Amino acid sequence: CKTNELFLILIKLENQKQYLAGLDDLLTKLASAQDSETLRNATSTLNTQYYTTENCVPGLVEIIGRSAHFQVRQLAAVELRKRINKWWPEIQEANKTSIRSQLLQIVLNEEKELVRHSIARVISSVARLDVPNELWPELLTFLNQACASTNAGHREVGTYILFTLFEVIADFFMNNMGPLYELFNKTLVDPESLKVRVTTVLILGKLAEFIDMEDKDNIKSFRDMIPAMVNVLEECLKNDDEEGAGEIFEVFDTLLMLDTPLLSNHLVDLIRFFLSIGANQEIDESVRVMALSFLMWAAVYKQNKIRSLKLVGFLIEGLMPIGAEEDPEDVDEDSPSRLAYKVLNALATNMPPQQVFPVIMPIVISYLQNQDPAFRKAGMMAFAVIVEGCAEFMSPKLEELLPLVCSGLGDPEIVVRRAACMALGCLAEELQTEISKHHRELLPLVFNLMNDTNPEVTKHACNALDAILEGLGQEVVQYLPMLMEKLLLLLDNAAQTETKATVIAAIGSAAHAAGSDFDPYFGQVMPRVRALMDMKENPDQLLLRGVATDTAGTIAQAVGAEKFHHCTQDLMHLAIEQLQLDSNRLRECSYAFFSILARVFGEDFAPYLPTVMPPILASCKAEEKDDGILQGEIDLTTGSMDGEEDDDDLAAFGFNSALADEKEFAADALGELFENTRSHFLPYVEASVQELSQLSYHLFDGVRKSVTGSLFAFLRTFYAISSPGEWTPGLPLKYSVHENVQNMIGVVMPTILTIWKDEDDRTVVVQICQELVQVLKLMGPVVVADNMEEIARNLLEIFEKRSVCQQAYDDEDFVDEDEEAESESLLIGSAADLVAALCGAIGESFSSYFDVFLPLISKYYKKTKTASERSMAVGTLGECISGVQSAVTPHTQRLLTLFTKATSDEDQTVRSNAAYALGVLTLYSQLDLSSQYPTILTALYPLFHDQTLPNTTDNAAGAVARLILAHPSAVPLDQVLPTFTTALPLKVDFEENEPVFACLFNLFQSNNPWVLSHTAEFLQVFTHVLSDEEQLKKSTRDHLIELIRHINTQSPNLNIASSELARFL
Repeated sequence: CKTNELFLILIKLENQKQYLAGLDDLLTKLASAQDSETLRNATSTLNTQYYTTENCVPGLVEIIGRSAHFQVRQLAAVELRKRINKWWPEIQEANKTSIRSQLLQIVLNEEKELVRHSIARVISSVARLDVPNELWPELLTFLNQACASTNAGHREVGTYILFTLFEVIADFFMNNMGPLYELFNKTLVDPESLKVRVTTVLILGKLAEFIDMEDKDNIKSFRDMIPAMVNVLEECLKNDDEEGAGEIFEVFDTLLMLDTPLLSNHLVDLIRFFLSIGANQEIDESVRVMALSFLMWAAVYKQNKIRSLKLVGFLIEGLMPIGAEEDPEDVDEDSPSRLAYKVLNALATNMPPQQVFPVIMPIVISYLQNQDPAFRKAGMMAFAVIVEGCAEFMSPKLEELLPLVCSGLGDPEIVVRRAACMALGCLAEELQTEISKHHRELLPLVFNLMNDTNPEVTKHACNALDAILEGLGQEVVQYLPMLMEKLLLLLDNAAQTETKATVIAAIGSAAHAAGSDFDPYFGQVMPRVRALMDMKENPDQLLLRGVATDTAGTIAQAVGAEKFHHCTQDLMHLAIEQLQLDSNRLRECSYAFFSILARVFGEDFAPYLPTVMPPILASCKAEEKDDGILQGEIDLTTGSMDGEEDDDDLAAFGFNSALADEKEFAADALGELFENTRSHFLPYVEASVQELSQLSYHLFDGVRKSVTGSLFAFLRTFYAISSPGEWTPGLPLKYSVHENVQNMIGVVMPTILTIWKDEDDRTVVVQICQELVQVLKLMGPVVVADNMEEIARNLLEIFEKRSVCQQAYDDEDFVDEDEEAESESLLIGSAADLVAALCGAIGESFSSYFDVFLPLISKYYKKTKTASERSMAVGTLGECISGVQSAVTPHTQRLLTLFTKATSDEDQTVRSNAAYALGVLTLYSQLDLSSQYPTILTALYPLFHDQTLPNTTDNAAGAVARLILAHPSAVPLDQVLPTFTTALPLKVDFEENEPVFACLFNLFQSNNPWVLSHTAEFLQVFTHVLSDEEQLKKSTRDHLIELIRHINTQSPNLNIASSELARFL
């Protein structure tokens, strides 16, 4: 019996020996494989014969401990880590104890750092399963001993294992951090090993992610270590340890982004230190870039702190000289100068423009006057990058600023001309209307630069031209002959692909601006566009193909269906073909092309739906995963954890930016196609809504914006095809909509409100507000009837700056609310527009909400606010009054004071809005304001003279009309009517014709002597307004025609029958 037992043991040992030998052999082959066939065969054998039982765990441990080849030890450690999650629970406890002990001994004895790190991750994988269940108490004892060892290598092992543990079970340590802080205070100043010090900083970076905002003790202990962490970074820089420095920079970037305020007490010193690194030209550029990157993130995540500490000016003054350094030739390569511009842009877009523009412009002007072209380049580039965040603030100063750019466009140095083109492009993009007014001075300069010998200047000149043309409208027609000659010459002869791409884009913008006036160039341009749309040999050609597809769509929209019709089938074939070319960008372009052609051809585009809808829906469904590694293959470098929970977490946040862009365009196309093909799209509605609902949770804000736009497009389209009647203001509802419309409201609104509730991107919330405004005006209160409370609550959060998208990451710092970033002003403005739309849709029933919103909107009218904010406040309140009507009565006196003051505001738009608001207040308030009329009329009188904005006088006329309608006896008509009639006919704001003509009808009906004595003059006004059917509503137009007939009867001496009005008799 004993002989048999011994025999079985010997067999088992022999089998183990063979198993280990085979495992060792296969791992050796894998580690040294030179071809994919060997790799695949060895991998397959391992997966089918060795990794199918728990025996692989002790086997791999054995190989890690005994193999003479470090590559095999490394690979074995990587493979073991992958298997722990599956097989560790299957191993007997006695064997587990042995393996744990072996691993700790092996890691201490291992000489190669890479292998040590892989073994440490095996230890953390086991610890993740055992430590929370108190099954490995020896580990903590081992770590304490290793970290306190006199052997620096052991200390490195101990700290690194701690780092890997904090990656997987940090929460286990959080309840007993005292001893660990003591340890970290020692390891941060390790006397021998910089690795120990760097690893300690990495541990602290992981630890920081688990410190609760309310945990004051942990916050204090962590903050106390910040100076020592900075010292470690300094040592890395002194020792040229770029890898260690890079890891520490990442930690500080992470600390910036956390909600818990760990850096606040040290932020001034940190910003000064990182700026000094960024400015030090003796330090390696990659390190300087990382330091400047920290400053860029600081501007985003610590914006309030930077504002309250008054660091904006300090940062700008320190960054500007860095911008004067030379830029690398590769446009995609980061450099200190380019990062300096990025930091300036971050400051401009996250800080109030009042804190950025006045500080940077004197430096910019000084740099532009410098003899050194590097400084002139830096000045122009700094100007370019702040436009995005300061555009509204810059707008009134444009006359002073444009000469700076024009001077740069004519600079003798290439780098300055190129920067000036970029600055002009930024201005044209952000201030489209304002820049287009200066086309006569700007376009000749840009045309000249298109002849530049430097292709970079030519490219940026075309970019600037493209941006200017976007807003030029019909003014472009006078330039078309010369413009098209230059663009086609460049397109045919440019050597650089990027230049060709900008030229073809500029042709598209020219077509967009010219509209049907582009027809004469259609025959020359389309064969070239078609040729570019057929390219597919290399990445450069695919780039041109995408831009050409965009331009083809723009041209179709410009020339219209009839002209473009003969090209449609051919170009649609090419656009459909490129869906198969494995390019996210080309699929984007195709989806945009389909959307535009649907807009151009309307329901005639429907035959293409069966072809284009499957790929669009497929793009919406596509999973965003990295397919770079074949399934089942072993990654020999990253030690990825197949099958472990970490991978599931990462997959949940899987993000592929190229595919995200594709999804954005696909989602947008769904709305466009339904809105334009109408009932033909109905078979695809259910699948489309399902995909849009799924995409509403997407990580990328662009996708969520497209989802928002398309869902509302679906709602509008269902409403449009339901043959709706007129809607009635008020809640409860006084009208009904088609069942399909009601069902779509039931799908769209909950999805939109779910997005809104947790939305952290301001532009998405802005779009939600804007879309709601549109559908409220179209469909009335039925859209919001079931969700009024939630919408009002969301709006209140915006005005009180409590919405998710307004939460700065450093909210503990008080900042002056009178100064806000322009993105915040845009958000407030869109929320205010929605309040006004709700007033219009719900009417007097909205009064209880209006009472809440009124003071929140009113506070934006004060001197310290920007002109656009003041204009928003006054304009919104006027629109609100027009909606709630008599419900404004309790607020009359307060609003009267505000509006009267606003009529003398320095900004013309504010004055215009104030005139309108005064008029509707006097008309709808139930309070008798007749005693206030002299004051109101005195305030309005200047608005009839010397106003540069025609709306102002139009609105003043509308206001006077409403005053007369409300209390005709309180108005000294003989004094007021002569001034009033000088404003007639109205120039641009034809909506004000309604109160104006209602007033005139009353005056004629009451036989007002002044009006009757000036009937001939009024007939000229009537002739003007009747010549354009857009100027009057049908009911008003009909009433006016009746009045003319009455006048003709009463006053035949006026010879109306012989005038232009005869056709209305």
